[in-house]
Amino acid sequence: MMNTRYLACIATAALVAACDSPLNTDPTASIDAGSALTTPRGIELGTNGAYRSLQGGNLYGTNEMVYPDLYADNLTFTGTFQTDREVALRNISTANGAILAAWQAAYNGINRTNNLLDAIPRVAALTQAQRDQYRGEALFIRALLYSILARYHGGVPIVTEPSHGVGAQSLVSRATLQEVYAFIEADLEEAATLLPAGRVVGKATRGAANALLARVYLEDGKYVQAEDKATRLIGDPTYGLVSRYADTVYHQVPSDTTDRDTLRVSFFLTKNTSESIFELQYSVNNSNSQAFWFFTQALGGRWGFSPSLSLYNAFQAGDPRRDASIGMSGTSRFGNKYFRISLGDDNVIVLRLAEMYLIRAEANARLGAAPVFVRADVDVVRARAGLAPLATTITTQTDLLNAILQESRVEFAMEGHRFFDLRRMGLATTVLNIPPERLLFPIPQAERDVNSNLTQNPGY
Repeated sequence: MMNTRYLACIATAALVAACDSPLNTDPTASIDAGSALTTPRGIELGTNGAYRSLQGGNLYGTNEMVYPDLYADNLTFTGTFQTDREVALRNISTANGAILAAWQAAYNGINRTNNLLDAIPRVAALTQAQRDQYRGEALFIRALLYSILARYHGGVPIVTEPSHGVGAQSLVSRATLQEVYAFIEADLEEAATLLPAGRVVGKATRGAANALLARVYLEDGKYVQAEDKATRLIGDPTYGLVSRYADTVYHQVPSDTTDRDTLRVSFFLTKNTSESIFELQYSVNNSNSQAFWFFTQALGGRWGFSPSLSLYNAFQAGDPRRDASIGMSGTSRFGNKYFRISLGDDNVIVLRLAEMYLIRAEANARLGAAPVFVRADVDVVRARAGLAPLATTITTQTDLLNAILQESRVEFAMEGHRFFDLRRMGLATTVLNIPPERLLFPIPQAERDVNSNLTQNPGY
């Protein structure tokens, strides 16, 4: 599952800059082996390193937010990288380097959490409260990483022990998708009992665990559980929809701006709003590339991806979410949600409250709830955008699900939802004109080369 170079790298106890170890919290520094995961400070640093594993460009730093929209119909390819082109064409090679890098980044993060889970019980100086907190965080991060892998690849190897070298533990076969979901759900249910309630900026909380559970249960077809978890978040006074989508969700710059000073003014706008349930924290010293890849060259970006005309036209007349999501640079459309291009310190919101309303709406629609209750949750999201409620003539399950799909498309544009929404609704093959075997991404061939037990997805 993990290649030889990676496994050899993590075999050493010393954490050096050249080796992306499970315990490495700063790629430009080293940590003394004696304090790695044997002291409370070492556990703290190791936990920080586990969060950092989510933040690279192969995961939430760029691709995790881009590829589900690029593979679908929300983004078009405007760049030069063949790896991205294959995603846009929905014809991904088993040798695609970006898909391999994402796989390895996810399992690197999983190995970090497994190291933490293995070490925490042996650090006697930790209080019980600290043990619970760190264990809960590690379980949440591991579950999030497995949920990413499962969404793209289906069933994947489940690894629960730290990897210290090449051996039998490296040659894990793929679990079924249902086994992976059961594993994720167990991790998150336990995490929800260990993590604190309320808001802790940049950290996993009980709310984050329940929100991710709501998403996973929906994907797993467990609609009663999805509705229950979403309801918990909606009823939690810790969270609330912000009053204006454009100003307080992603704080976009004006859609027609070409003034770099205008961009700089926006740097002072607030992060971590009441709507955010789990938000990855970026800074000038730990930056991401979202704005760089979305902005045109005229605005200082690379413009690797452009919002599609289809997405642009999907917004209802007068919907402020269009200008909050899509800007115009001359005649070119560019993604506008991430805009701190000079510093690269846009945070990435992984889970937010608006998603919980739409998860509850979809779960209720699938459970046959009264249409008025389903529409009510969609209307909460629409009202925040200043739009009228859904028509009362939307009553059939098909029409309700289509309305939810449309709302999700415009609410979460460039947040990594679109392809998974289409697939879950059973519409991906027709909307995207792809055969059923393209509903999953390939297992990277480089991983299969070092793990003979790793089977390929059909059609690749």
